[in-house]
Amino acid sequence: MLSSHFQNNVQDIAPFLPFTADLGSIEQQQINQTYDIYANHLQKRELALRYLQNTRGLSDDTISRFKLGFADKSVCEKFKDIDNPQAFRGMLQRTGVVGPKGHMIFLGSVIIPIKKNGNVVGGVGRRISDVVRLTSTPYPFHLIDDEALFNTDCLNDKPNCVVLCKSPMEALIALGQGIEEVISLVGDVDFTEAHAKLLKSHKVKLVKIAFNQSSYYLQKLSAISLVLKQHHIRCKVVELPDWQDVNALCLYDPSGKLLHQRIRQAQPYGGH
Repeated sequence: MLSSHFQNNVQDIAPFLPFTADLGSIEQQQINQTYDIYANHLQKRELALRYLQNTRGLSDDTISRFKLGFADKSVCEKFKDIDNPQAFRGMLQRTGVVGPKGHMIFLGSVIIPIKKNGNVVGGVGRRISDVVRLTSTPYPFHLIDDEALFNTDCLNDKPNCVVLCKSPMEALIALGQGIEEVISLVGDVDFTEAHAKLLKSHKVKLVKIAFNQSSYYLQKLSAISLVLKQHHIRCKVVELPDWQDVNALCLYDPSGKLLHQRIRQAQPYGGH
């Protein structure tokens, strides 16, 4: 059974807007509504909720706050009665929600929206269903804006320090442990000068990077520290073994005490 929280929050989604002159504005509103459908769909799917609550340890409040979603074949039914379906499919392809061959890239996935200024500019998925081909990527994602990071809303309060995770799921887990000033990379997009400028513009002075210490992520960490240094932002490293990331640490210690401790004890990196 779904929890009462979700039973009471399933809602009807407003009909899609017609295609009119201001195509950019209409497309943005329609992609926002598409992600509303994903979020509404998740609230009816125990499989997806069990994954987020039991496997990832996310609370109902976190799931609702970030409007996490889910897409399976039945969600496609929501799109059948849309006026001008060819134009709508074209919009979904241009914005990355549908792949070149017309397949929904998030099919069988829980979905984390990536937002900027209140609008959805992309999404990250995690396949939890076997209804898709085995060759499909387990971590589908798309971005309309390559300069977007997950949870940039936390920068509005101009925090002195932020924690940087390698994925939105790990950032959500950290948020669930009470770490509010946390952001993450999206998909395989690298940390760029534009990201550093964004942090600088919000008065961030210190970034604590919470990556696992594998050779792959050590290379990424080194590159990020150089970009931050160029913008006079200090960098520290949250020490995690090469096999352990934020998710694994919190599975080992659901209380979150170890995560908080390691973030407090982060060490300077690269002479910062």
